[in-house]
Amino acid sequence: MQVTLATIILLGAALFISIIYESRQDISDDSRFSKLLNTPIQVKSISTIRWNKNNIRFKQYTLNQNEDSNLDLEEVKSVKKYQIGDTIYFYAAKSFKSLHVGENFYLIGKDTLNNGEIIEFEYFTASDYSPEIWETEQEFLKRVAN
Repeated sequence: MQVTLATIILLGAALFISIIYESRQDISDDSRFSKLLNTPIQVKSISTIRWNKNNIRFKQYTLNQNEDSNLDLEEVKSVKKYQIGDTIYFYAAKSFKSLHVGENFYLIGKDTLNNGEIIEFEYFTASDYSPEIWETEQEFLKRVAN
C-alpha cells in the first residue's frame, strides 16, 4: 500500500513538472534561421509591431503579420506598421519548447516605434504551415506544396 502511494505521488510530481517544463534556447546558428538574420528582408504583406501584455516568451512586443490595424490615436503612437516593400531585419532566432505548445520558433528584431521608442520584438515563425511576412500567398502555397 505504501509503495503504491509513493509511486502515485512520484508519478504525479513527474507529470506536474513535465507539464510546467519550458525550454528556451538561442538557435541563431541553426541553418533554417541563420540565413534570415542580419540581412534585409522585404516585407510582402502588411504587418504591425504591437505591445502584447500577455506574451512573455521573449519580448513584450510582437510582429503580427497580415494586420492592417484600425487603432485609436494613442495606440498608433506606440506601434509601427510595415507596408509592402518595407525592409525588416532580425538579429537572433530563439526556440521555445513545452509540453503544452510543443516547439515554436521566434525571430527577434529591433526597431523604432512611431513614438520614437527603440524596442526589441519577436516574430512567431512556428513552421511551414503559416505564411511569413516576407512572402506572398502564392509563394507560401508553392513552398508548402513541396
